[in-house]
Amino acid sequence: MRLLTAILFGKTIALISKFFKIGGGSAAPGLYALKINPALVSDLSKQVKKNVIITGTNGKTTTSRMLAHLAKEAGLKVIRNHTGSNLERGIASTLIQHSSLNLGGYRTKFDLGIWELDEAAFNSVAPKLNPDVIVFLNVFRDQLDRYGEIDTVVKKWCGTLKNLPAGTKVLVNGDDQNTLKLAQCFKGKVQKFGVKDYKIKGESTAHNQGKLDFEATNIRLNGLKGSAFDLHTTYKILHTTLPLPGLYHVYDALAAITCASLLNLPTHRIADTLKTFSPAFGRVEKINLNPTSHRNPTSEVGYIFLIKNPAGATQVFETIAPNIKPDDRLLLALNDNLADGTDVSWIWDADFEVIQNQSRAKSGDNTIIVSGSRAHDLAVRLKYAGFSVNSDDIQPDLKSALKQARAGLKGQLFILPTYTAMLELQSILAKFGIKKHYWKEEV
Repeated sequence: MRLLTAILFGKTIALISKFFKIGGGSAAPGLYALKINPALVSDLSKQVKKNVIITGTNGKTTTSRMLAHLAKEAGLKVIRNHTGSNLERGIASTLIQHSSLNLGGYRTKFDLGIWELDEAAFNSVAPKLNPDVIVFLNVFRDQLDRYGEIDTVVKKWCGTLKNLPAGTKVLVNGDDQNTLKLAQCFKGKVQKFGVKDYKIKGESTAHNQGKLDFEATNIRLNGLKGSAFDLHTTYKILHTTLPLPGLYHVYDALAAITCASLLNLPTHRIADTLKTFSPAFGRVEKINLNPTSHRNPTSEVGYIFLIKNPAGATQVFETIAPNIKPDDRLLLALNDNLADGTDVSWIWDADFEVIQNQSRAKSGDNTIIVSGSRAHDLAVRLKYAGFSVNSDDIQPDLKSALKQARAGLKGQLFILPTYTAMLELQSILAKFGIKKHYWKEEV
């Protein structure tokens, strides 16, 4: 009765949230339902045949979406927290949404649950999900006010792993020295994935990681169009094409494919399946900023790249820098809300100079507009990176900043927001009729 009451109450909160357009019901339903029944996640997740947890600093949403794409193509019925609400309340909200009430109780029937978990939430939520597979993507400095230093994150992960069943399949990034440490904490088998010769510069890149169980070779980066690589497993080589740019997305795809392999999904169709993959909102999202233009429907092309920490932001900069043309513009939005991390000092460790150096090499003087609650802090950082930022280029109000960035735009617009700025941007674009609200998009 307690569980049924919690589900019913959560569903009511979700309806109210959507009716009054105060959100997509991705967190609040679970938040309040858990107050009624703290065991809700544990109880409902048992109705899912297999559960996968994906955690790490960067790439959780994209990797989860890729794995869901592969699983659905294999004919599995998938449930996941697709909006990116990755605390316990987000998972509870998803389970509530997909639970049906009837005289016999509740029902949540899915073949596979794919749960992306916040680095800190992992420790309290993972045991409740009783996962069949856990994927550790990476660990970088991120929101020091919430997580503390990297050693603290890894130490807590180790403590959680020690108490999980040995039969759990654990997959770690073998190119990250910190995630490699997890193999020493777990009593079961740990498998490793990584990229040959072409590695992301992290906090502690592993150079002697030993033999990898899954390895990507022959990496081909094709600008903003995408990338390709060969995946080596114990038994075969998969030639993979990915419609997402950047080396960091090669890592995401590698993690998703290897996880699919551990779940015994048919891997022989993966190469063709990923060609039709589309990213989640704000993650290398390409949009038409002027969809009503009949004369030239692609006259205003925009790209949205989420940035939230030094490593992730630098990867974005390195990906877009070679593709920025003289007529292009950049809109960066920095917030310091709780979900972003209240400490914004990380911007001094992000390599903004990569973009500026590329612009100078092309003899371009790109217009750059800064927005968000910490717009002035960002403007100072950009000045030190060599950008010309005037007072007119500082527009804390994101809606006004977007209008300014679009005015007279002749080239492409690259939008780089932090997390809550990205959510605000999605709402603004939905009001402009440019795109749907993120909770209405395909999962």
